[in-house]
Amino acid sequence: MRYRIADDVAWVSEEDLDGGEEPTAYLTRVPKGPPILLEGSGCVVWLALDEGGTLEEVIATAAAMTGAEPDSISDDVATLVDQLVVIGVVIEE
Repeated sequence: MRYRIADDVAWVSEEDLDGGEEPTAYLTRVPKGPPILLEGSGCVVWLALDEGGTLEEVIATAAAMTGAEPDSISDDVATLVDQLVVIGVVIEE
């Protein structure tokens, strides 16, 4: 199974890691809304989902972006991806 961001989602991200701020993504389904805010690790997972892929690929991308071990974040990433699918901003293919 592969995951990707739904076609009706508009989003922007602000990545200011040098300034000590957490990465942040703002997203919404257009025109259905409501706006969703993903900060920190949630934003990292969102950015990994932007590349699409299997759950294992999303976990590997998020791990590479943060320097974490894939095994240490896999459960949290899987939980967030499942939640994003339920609310309709991520599609399973």
